[in-house]
Parts: sequence; C-alpha cells; structure tokens
Amino acid sequence: MRIKFITPNTVAQRKEPDPITGSNRRIPCLELSIPNRNSRHLWDTASGLSGIHKKSIIHRDFHSGNILINNGWISIGDLGLSKSATEADDNEIYGIIPYMAPEVLQGQTYTEKSDIYSFGMIMWECMTGRRPFWDRAHDTELIIDICDGLRPPIGDIVAPEGYIELMKECWDSDPK
Repeated sequence: MRIKFITPNTVAQRKEPDPITGSNRRIPCLELSIPNRNSRHLWDTASGLSGIHKKSIIHRDFHSGNILINNGWISIGDLGLSKSATEADDNEIYGIIPYMAPEVLQGQTYTEKSDIYSFGMIMWECMTGRRPFWDRAHDTELIIDICDGLRPPIGDIVAPEGYIELMKECWDSDPK
C-alpha cells in the first residue's frame, strides 16, 4: 500500500478576510463555485463518496473536516472508522452530532444512507459557510431535536437550481 503525504486544507478550514469587517470568515463552498479550479469541490466530494460506497464501504464519520483540499484536488480522509457495508452491524455511535443521521443517533446501524445524510449537512455548510448547529451545544438536547426532525435553517439563501431540494432529500428523516 502506498500512502501519499499531503498538507491539505479541509472544507471546514477554508477562510478569507471578510470584505466588510476585515476579520477572517469561513468561505461558503458556493462562493467557491465561480468558474475556477474550485468549482467542482462539492461534485468531487459526492463522486468520492460514491466511489467509497461502490466498494461497499461506509465512512461512518463523514463531515467537512474529512474533506481534504490539496492543490485544488478533493480527497476524502479519515477512513479509520469506515467498515464494509456487510460488516457494519455494530450499534456503536461515532461522529460529530450535527452530521450524524437520526437513525444512527437512535441506535440503528450505519448505512450508505447515513453517509448521504452527512453529505446533506455538508451541502448546507457549503451553502452558508457555517457548520450545522454552530450556535448550539452538541448535547443530548440537540440529538433529541435532530431525531424529531430539526434541520439547519435554509432561510432566503440563494443557491443553484435544485440544490436546496437535493440537500433536503439527503437529510430526509426517512432515508430512501
């Protein structure tokens, strides 16, 4: 096995000076979608996750901190908790609460659908430049609210056609 060492940024680390305040702010991925080498980050992330799933592997800890950006290339990292879809029968809970699917928080087994839910949260993060539930404690109360259907607010954010609908499908509480 060959492992390439890279010094990447992650989607979670992307920052730039705010044009108004001058302080650093997180860059929403959609702002990166102007035609340039970064325009495909979200697409490449989805393709990478699809590739993992085609090998019958479930990531089980998919969040923006595990999406590595190096010289404009996307890699999905931290596969340490990943398991074969056929072996993933334990009910241990791993991950960062806002990115964890409700069914996992309720003790069900991780599936590819759990990773897709996490991707929906990453889509929201890319749309807003904020991590899901950034303004709340990551505690039992948040877990209960997520299991009861709470999702981050969409508000009046402008996104490409079909983006919000796809994001909502990814984080639907009845995975299909």
